[in-house]
Amino acid sequence: MLTTLKLYKAYYNKKEGLAMTNNQNAQVVALELWRFCAHCVAAIVVVGAVLIGFLGSWELGLKVGVLPLLALVAADMLARRREHDIQLRNS
Repeated sequence: MLTTLKLYKAYYNKKEGLAMTNNQNAQVVALELWRFCAHCVAAIVVVGAVLIGFLGSWELGLKVGVLPLLALVAADMLARRREHDIQLRNS
């Protein structure tokens, strides 16, 4: 009877450990998705800024494009740092 209880306890402890790893893997996937979306938005902003530069003035294109790109770069760096921390905890 005691051995059976130990086996059950070991099984549930292992199961909780797997759930924690799956949760951390899900966080990494979510951060990678966020970084992909940020890169897509950055590409759209750059194309818009260049289009404004060609059609209007380059000064206006720079004003429109620089601030969103800086915000996206900062968000990308924070996501990369968080993703790196999670991957270090997994290993």
